[in-house]
Amino acid sequence: MILVLLVNLILATGKLKQHHLNHQVMFKKERDVVVLNIYNFDAALMRFEVLLVDFYAPWCPHCQRLEPEFAEAAETLQEKRSKITLAKVDCTQESVLCTKFEVRGYPTLRIFYHDRIYHFHGNRDAKGIIDFMIDHLKEEQEKEKQQQKYYEP
Repeated sequence: MILVLLVNLILATGKLKQHHLNHQVMFKKERDVVVLNIYNFDAALMRFEVLLVDFYAPWCPHCQRLEPEFAEAAETLQEKRSKITLAKVDCTQESVLCTKFEVRGYPTLRIFYHDRIYHFHGNRDAKGIIDFMIDHLKEEQEKEKQQQKYYEP
């Protein structure tokens, strides 16, 4: 616990590099879904290139229906060695994070990619999650290529 707090303090001062952080913070997983909290959220943003986060409440029936689909999608993406990582935040335990990311209903799915946040608008079954995320990543990578062409001499 003290190590996590120390890492977060150092992060706040901007003196810790990404590769050091990756070795310091451990991530718990449930069925290939990374479990996030206030202590490891920033580290996850640094470690995982593309992160789809499910902000949920355990009592919510919609969240309960999404959970097995989300886990199946996470397992499939991991088997494919995708850059896409699925994670979850329990808003009943992590209200600070849910307030920070303006979660107003459950479940709320947000995509974190290169310091940008996007709303998830795909189907909420395993195939829909995978298809939407793969398409979204391709679109973002294409935009980046176009921007590089524009700025190259």
